[in-house]
Amino acid sequence: MNEHQFATGTMIFQPGDAGVRAFLIREGRVELLRTAESPAPIAVLGPGEVFGEMSLIEERPHALFARAAGAVSAHGLTRDEFEQLLTTDPATFRTYLKTLFERLRLLAAKFETAHVDHPPANALAVTIHPLTRRAAETLPEGGLAISKFPFRMGRAAEARENDRLDLNDLWLLDHEPFHVSRNHAAINLVGGTVIVEDRGSTRGTHVNHVHIGVRNPHTHANLEEGDNVVVLGGLASPYQFRIHVEHG
Repeated sequence: MNEHQFATGTMIFQPGDAGVRAFLIREGRVELLRTAESPAPIAVLGPGEVFGEMSLIEERPHALFARAAGAVSAHGLTRDEFEQLLTTDPATFRTYLKTLFERLRLLAAKFETAHVDHPPANALAVTIHPLTRRAAETLPEGGLAISKFPFRMGRAAEARENDRLDLNDLWLLDHEPFHVSRNHAAINLVGGTVIVEDRGSTRGTHVNHVHIGVRNPHTHANLEEGDNVVVLGGLASPYQFRIHVEHG
């Protein structure tokens, strides 16, 4: 892996550029944009996150702009180097692999909902609030405004557990018998509609009393305008949330 430094405003890559390497951010933040003049980025990534990850599995040119939002230090990794990491540095290999898995989950969700007509997502506001004491231990008072999608939720590893492929924005401190899986669910934005996706959890997810995941063929459910109840695990799970969706 090679260290790369990017000054503020540098376009790291743009649509049409050959996808030759992925980047692991060490310092700074990177914006992903659909156009160079986009007023708001699709995502803003920080230290420990990966971008350009599809370059590790296919040679297709980039489809987005990646711009340094401030000074950025990142490790660059080619496809050949990625394959070598499997045997030489498994921990770093897992970091890239986590992001690839999340990209595949997102693409699967988009495919499943491609036939639905979605409203525009102008002035969209999504806030997650606790409904139970255990849920309140993981969120700030007054709830948490979600500013990036997908917003991933899962159980934090216990000390005796091996490091697995998990990547979460909200870590839940569950205890045995576990209600929440390490990679449990995500709040995502697909075509202007806010959805909840089950990420392959053991007990599934309940969205407004609809069970998704586990043996259910449906792995996502749309969130309605206003308040929604989301339960991670069974209906008796102590991790219950109210997710408020508002379109401007």
